[in-house]
Amino acid sequence: MFAKIRSVFAQVNPAVQPDGATHAPGSAQWWRDRYLQRLRARGRGLSIERICQVALRIIDEGGARDLTMRRLAEELGTGPASLYRYVTSREELLVEVADLVLGELEPPDPALKWRDAVERLANDLRRVLVGHRGVVLISSNAPLLGPNAMRAREMFWSVMDRDGCEPQFAVQVYSSVMHFVVCSAVFSASASRRGDSAWSGTASSGLHELLDLLPARKYPTVLKFSDYGDRPDPEHDFSFGLRALLDGLWRSKHDE
Repeated sequence: MFAKIRSVFAQVNPAVQPDGATHAPGSAQWWRDRYLQRLRARGRGLSIERICQVALRIIDEGGARDLTMRRLAEELGTGPASLYRYVTSREELLVEVADLVLGELEPPDPALKWRDAVERLANDLRRVLVGHRGVVLISSNAPLLGPNAMRAREMFWSVMDRDGCEPQFAVQVYSSVMHFVVCSAVFSASASRRGDSAWSGTASSGLHELLDLLPARKYPTVLKFSDYGDRPDPEHDFSFGLRALLDGLWRSKHDE
């Protein structure tokens, strides 16, 4: 009897296998099953897109902790059981929401060379992630393999392919830039959540008080540079690092 129930549930949500096993949310196998489920679910009144849009609004307004399946169902005017036809858990829902956010990326100007196009995409990706601080930490916990993540890869790699870049180099550029952008966005979101003004571009009296306790003989350079360290500019620092990264990748490509 239980085997039959599992089999029926697996048809409703392919992420659950007939033997009861599940794939880790965000994994390649999990996303494969999600793609198949979306094809089967077309035409229904409720959609994973609509569910994720409402979930994102809840997260943006109050943070990820405010998102519960019960509250989401209430916002959608349905019952929690209806949501489980689309996601089997809150963890799966968060992975889907993280992919939804990536759909806000804008394609770069086709006239741009790959180096400038990638810079444009990287800045836009950071804008999107920082704009949804409750989601950015979720995005760093699983591979980006959903439909919108794949669209982002296509935008990155197509401009490089157009300019004659080798596939291996294009993949290395994408990996390097994505790591830099996501880490920058995660750090910014974490600092914002802590209310850490020392890393949000404003002066911090708390940091001044900490620095006043440091012995100058032991930390002479820290104290020498503290005026800048107390007033960082996250946007400028990101742009500086991104340009340095891309300039190095550009030179490595054209010095071959």
